[in-house]
Amino acid sequence: MKTCFIFLKFLVLLLILPGHLFAQDSHTTDTDRPWYYPDHVVIQAAGNIGLIAVGPGYSYAKDKINTEVLYGMVPGYNSTTTIHIFTAKTSYHPFKKELAKNYLWEPIKIGTGISYSVGRQFYTTWPDQYPDGYYWWTTSFRLTPFLGTTLSRRVGNEHTLIKRIEISPEIGTHDLAVISYINNKQLPFYKILNIALGTKLVF
Repeated sequence: MKTCFIFLKFLVLLLILPGHLFAQDSHTTDTDRPWYYPDHVVIQAAGNIGLIAVGPGYSYAKDKINTEVLYGMVPGYNSTTTIHIFTAKTSYHPFKKELAKNYLWEPIKIGTGISYSVGRQFYTTWPDQYPDGYYWWTTSFRLTPFLGTTLSRRVGNEHTLIKRIEISPEIGTHDLAVISYINNKQLPFYKILNIALGTKLVF
């Protein structure tokens, strides 16, 4: 429980600090809004952070960096326990290209997330029946690096709530999968990858 509270504090800091320090330089953001208002909302399917994940985010450093805090869920079927996943996710978008009118393409986005899974089968510290050092990892925390691209379309103006809609496919993995690949030369690379699809509503 203590670890969960620490992680939640970490998520709050990720939400507050970027918005407070940088959100005002975002060219997709209505800068008349208070700094603590999110710049966008993300809905993501798959990607190691839940069947569906949703949450607010901030754009800063002239929109080259995005940070989101997401809540995801994997429903329990039959006797399987429902999994709740909290994720802090940051991505870097080095450049963008305007296509047709109102369309914007960001060819590359690269980033990582840190997720915390809540469920009876997840441990932050291992139970007493496991000797110290028996497992070096925790099952509750995961690092989730990813690579993707984005395509967005302007759908509003400075007077509308939603100014732009973005879709973003991603290819990702997680830390334990990468270590398994390094240690097991017989494991095909594609086996450690996953595909996600995100939608962003920009305010």
